[in-house]
Amino acid sequence: MMLAHRLRHRITVQELVEVQDTNTGAITRGWETAILEDGTILDAVPAEVLTGAGREFVQSGATQGEIAARINMRWFPGLTQKMRILWDTKVLNIESIETDITARQEYRLKCVAGVSDGQ
Repeated sequence: MMLAHRLRHRITVQELVEVQDTNTGAITRGWETAILEDGTILDAVPAEVLTGAGREFVQSGATQGEIAARINMRWFPGLTQKMRILWDTKVLNIESIETDITARQEYRLKCVAGVSDGQ
C-alpha cells in the first residue's frame, strides 16, 4: 500500500523524442518532459527516492561513478524503461520497472545515474 507521506520528493519523467527540421530534413533527438495521453505533464511528480551507497566501475580505462536509486511512485499508464528520471540535479536511467500485485497502484523503479541515449 502506497503511503502518501513517503512521497516527499518531486521528480520529472522524460522521454526521448525525435524532431525533424523542416528546412534541412535532419532529425535531432532530445529529452523532453513526458506527457500522458490525457494531457498530464509528468513534472514535479510525487515520489519516494531512496539512494544507496555509490559504487565505482572501470569503463574504457576510466573510472566511472554509479549511484543506484530506487523510486516508488503512484502508477500511471505508459511508463517504459526507455524513459528517464530527473531528480535533485541527477539524471537517473530506469533499469527495471516493477508494480504492485494489482499492477495498477504503484511503480517501484530501479535506476542508475548517468546520461543515456534512451536505448
